[in-house]
Amino acid sequence: MLLATAVVVVYLVFTVVGNAIQSFQLEEDENSLSDEVQGLEDRYDRLSALREYMNSDEYIERIARRELGLVGPGEMGIIVLSTPVPAEGVGGEGLQIEQEQQQDRWWEDVIGQ
Repeated sequence: MLLATAVVVVYLVFTVVGNAIQSFQLEEDENSLSDEVQGLEDRYDRLSALREYMNSDEYIERIARRELGLVGPGEMGIIVLSTPVPAEGVGGEGLQIEQEQQQDRWWEDVIGQ
């Protein structure tokens, strides 16, 4: 009788411990999934805000100005042409490339890229 009781008690202890471990693991999974859902909701909010901005007149005007070179009514468009610097000897080509890159950077500063 004592042996049967000991077997039942050991069985119950293992069952309770097993259930406690499984409950702990399920709680960790729930927390992990909740964090993932929150991250996805945040991403959805950012993407929705981006979509709303991309549908706005402000964004369309910005792209039209920057990518297409369009100007608004009453504005004057300016086209900047650079004259190439003649290359002098072997090192002259590097100087010309450097000057062209500086001119490109200046133009990027003006148009806001």
